[in-house]
Amino acid sequence: MSGNVQPADRPAGPRRWLPSDLDDPLLRSAYALMLNAGAGAVIGLGYWTVTARVFDEDDVGVGMAILAAMRFLAAITSFGFVGTVARFVPEAGRRTGRFVATVYLAGAGLSAAACLVFLLTLTSWGETYSLLSGWTAGVVFTAMVIVWSICTLQDVVLTALRKAPWVPVANLVFWVVRFGVLAACAFALASASGAAVSWAVFLAWIAPGLLVALCLNTIVFRRLIPGHSRLTAANTLPPARQIGRFLAGDYAGSIFTLLFNYGVPVLVAAQVSQEMNAYYGLTITLGAMLEMLSYTMASSLTVEGAFDSARLAENCRRALRRTFLILTPLVVAAAVLAPVGLLLFGEGYAAHATDLMRLIALAALPRAVVELYLGALRALRRAGTIVFVQFAMAAMAIGGAQLLLPRYGITGVGMAIFGSQTVTALAVLPGLRRIAAGRSRGPEPARLHPPDHPGRVEP
Repeated sequence: MSGNVQPADRPAGPRRWLPSDLDDPLLRSAYALMLNAGAGAVIGLGYWTVTARVFDEDDVGVGMAILAAMRFLAAITSFGFVGTVARFVPEAGRRTGRFVATVYLAGAGLSAAACLVFLLTLTSWGETYSLLSGWTAGVVFTAMVIVWSICTLQDVVLTALRKAPWVPVANLVFWVVRFGVLAACAFALASASGAAVSWAVFLAWIAPGLLVALCLNTIVFRRLIPGHSRLTAANTLPPARQIGRFLAGDYAGSIFTLLFNYGVPVLVAAQVSQEMNAYYGLTITLGAMLEMLSYTMASSLTVEGAFDSARLAENCRRALRRTFLILTPLVVAAAVLAPVGLLLFGEGYAAHATDLMRLIALAALPRAVVELYLGALRALRRAGTIVFVQFAMAAMAIGGAQLLLPRYGITGVGMAIFGSQTVTALAVLPGLRRIAAGRSRGPEPARLHPPDHPGRVEP
């Protein structure tokens, strides 16, 4: 009898490990962000299924091309701040509000400048983007790029504040409003085609973000940042020169990765038919949902490395185990079920994009190795290595896509992406092992919260 008694504080079954995971800031934040990515994948699948079924493929292709351009412009401007936000907000103390506001303004300003350059050179980007010509279209497009920039940065701010559970809540609201707008567009444009449908596909996806960003950032600045500032009041940011050096290196590295993530879809849109771009754009969107799982764990790793650098090796090992435990079965399922899943969008998607979907899904595994390595490097402030890794991966992917697209079509782009991520993962694996073993030196260890109270900041 006594051998079967469980300790009172350790429930039997799966619940034995759940509480300790959720009490750990690293895993709590990562799980919240993974929940956000997973829910987004499921809801997004339904969203794009409705879009593909209701509207003509050519019109969807144009709308997704504009969406790709929006993501690309936001990426090369605001995404460069992501690593800096994750690394320095945890130790910003009383200057947190000013630091976050400065990042928002810088991201919005750079986004507007990038849009101006893009719109002035619109004729160089192919016929697909002619829909953006004219002042009204240009202003609306620029506003949406800024909205997406803020939406992206606010998720990282919440993670850096150890408030990642807010992210899936906000994005659930985002998706619900998106579906409402899409339903209204489908009803209003049931018999329409052309530019009106393409604009509907684009705006239904991004315009609700304006409402979400306004509401969420009111909470961030009025409640969450003041609470964080009080709890970390004794901490101070490093000198501006140190932050600037880190930002310059991480921003440069992010540009290369984001050219890979968002520039390749624009490149494809300019070289293939509108119908084929619809197949490519939707498949890449689905594949990106798998990649988000490792990216979210890497973000959490960076944040916790800033809060407690002495535990970076331990956190790195746990992040690796949890990421591959969750990601591997999803990748296998996506690769095996690709032809069946793509049939939900139509026979054309299954016929032309199955091989691409399999390659993108498999590429998520080596990409996880790369992202976790980059997350650890940001915690160690190794901006130079970050730049090199991201440049190499982007150069191989973009060069490979240019070489293989004319010969193998959109499947060739998948081959280039899988190959570049696999080669990069093999190259960084020794460095990641050294960090996980605790043999890599970084900044002086810092603990912003006592180690025996990891949950001091409420989720």
